[in-house]
Amino acid sequence: MDLGTSLTFIDQAKKAATAVHARIAVAIVDAGGNLIAFQKMDGTQLGSIELALRKAKTAVSFARPTADLEHALNSGNYMIATLPNALPAGGGYPIVVNNEIVGALGLSGGEGETDARLAQSTVNTVLQATKAKVY
Repeated sequence: MDLGTSLTFIDQAKKAATAVHARIAVAIVDAGGNLIAFQKMDGTQLGSIELALRKAKTAVSFARPTADLEHALNSGNYMIATLPNALPAGGGYPIVVNNEIVGALGLSGGEGETDARLAQSTVNTVLQATKAKVY
């Protein structure tokens, strides 16, 4: 995934957040979990900087939305809490093109369900608009 595409995801995330009056930090990582791009909206809590990056890395590392891990933990699957370098909190979402994970988006700023919805809608909107041509 390239920088231009990453910035498209970030712009869409900020639009979605603004529509629900949220302030977020958003990170895009590549398939190896390496940071490609990051932005924090004015007024976003500082703790969201690290959380956005960790959510993106978790989504790409475990090949699933971080909300899935959060729900599993909340349902009593406490093993989730022992996974190395995992943040089981909604807001991380893998970016999948042609059944291959090419990166992930992580965002933080609100409560987990809001972050999860924003992340999912952002990824789906951008992939639909680009017809899944992320490169």
